[in-house]
Amino acid sequence: MVVLLIVWSHINVVVSDSMVPVMERGDFVIVSNANWEFNPNDVQVGDIVVYKAHWATDNYTIIESNILVNNKLLYLLDGPTTKPVIHRVIDKVQYKNNTYIVTKGDNNPINDPELISVNQIKQKVITINGAPLVIPYIGYISIILKENIILASLLIILLYAYDYIRGDNKRKNNKQKTQ
Repeated sequence: MVVLLIVWSHINVVVSDSMVPVMERGDFVIVSNANWEFNPNDVQVGDIVVYKAHWATDNYTIIESNILVNNKLLYLLDGPTTKPVIHRVIDKVQYKNNTYIVTKGDNNPINDPELISVNQIKQKVITINGAPLVIPYIGYISIILKENIILASLLIILLYAYDYIRGDNKRKNNKQKTQ
């Protein structure tokens, strides 16, 4: 069980096509975890990171400031709700003595609207010779189950019922053999 948790904490599922052609919806990406496997302050331009985005939710997002960085309008956002986003770091900036990163999906025409604090960075995609470590298509299982929670629940109930009936039949067969 511990091994499964360790492996699962080093995998993330791509849920959109914003990083095509590097990674596609349904791909597993192998990641390292912030603060115990890498320092988020050491993230460099070109790295692909997983961060908690406020802009991806719209629920209770608060605009604290809007800042012009390299002729791009960016926002410092806050709020209780975030969603994980996997995008590439395209710039690092200083604002009010804090380091922020600017991110963009490789397939997106413009950068993300939020200035990302290093505290929002949760994972970094592991690369080999500059290419992210990706396992194609396997993540679709997770996406389908999340998008179809009723189907997933029904599947679990059916598997449990099948196992119960199969076990009951085995008990009956064993009982008949001993008589």
